[in-house]
Amino acid sequence: MLLRRLATAIRRQDWFIVVIEFVIVVAGIFVGLQVTEWNEQRQLRERELNYLVRLAEDVGAMRTEIAEIQERAKGLPDNALRAFRALEACDAALAEPNDFRLTFAFYQNQRTAVLVERTYEEMLASGALAAMADRQLSSAIAGMFSGLRNYKHFVTEVRVSLPVIDQVLWRHLDLSYDEEGVPTLRNFDFDAACANRELRNAAWEIYDLFWDWQRATVHVADQLDSFSIRLDDHLAARGVADVRS
Repeated sequence: MLLRRLATAIRRQDWFIVVIEFVIVVAGIFVGLQVTEWNEQRQLRERELNYLVRLAEDVGAMRTEIAEIQERAKGLPDNALRAFRALEACDAALAEPNDFRLTFAFYQNQRTAVLVERTYEEMLASGALAAMADRQLSSAIAGMFSGLRNYKHFVTEVRVSLPVIDQVLWRHLDLSYDEEGVPTLRNFDFDAACANRELRNAAWEIYDLFWDWQRATVHVADQLDSFSIRLDDHLAARGVADVRS
């Protein structure tokens, strides 16, 4: 109908009508493009929000697991340092009764949390991370997961000395389990241990391993806590309640 009117106006050389009809056509096209773009932007915002809610859930799961890991390993560096000092000085009074058991029977207790990366990987693959309007938050997300991966790599490198410790402890100690299945030492001879250079050095390495692991784990836990607060604030500003509640 519109094109017919435009053709008729041209034949009549009614240029005013031609201009009006042309403006209507252009305006219609422009409005249609704007509506299409608005709808695409709305879908992108909805997709982004869905990803961020899922990301907040992933971060919450990792925070919970790391907190459990830290609680389980609480105090181990102190136990190992006291055990080493006692062996170094050959003075059992420098250690507490449980220090040698916790040092030598729990020396492999440096777990790391499972990285929950599925949402992050989807955001990367789909381009959602690069398309985020909040560039600072986008950078914070990428930086956090880079830090988590570095943490996993660091802990793997820290544990490289475990096979050597294994060999020393297996040669000189009797490792066992108590009635409840908890790792323990059987017939531990302190005098023989403090005279054994390999065991003293193993205690030193175990303390160093515990200390490095604890420092890295505290750092990544703080990083997760800080990012979680930032993400929760961002979601709250967009009308999303705390996903952890």
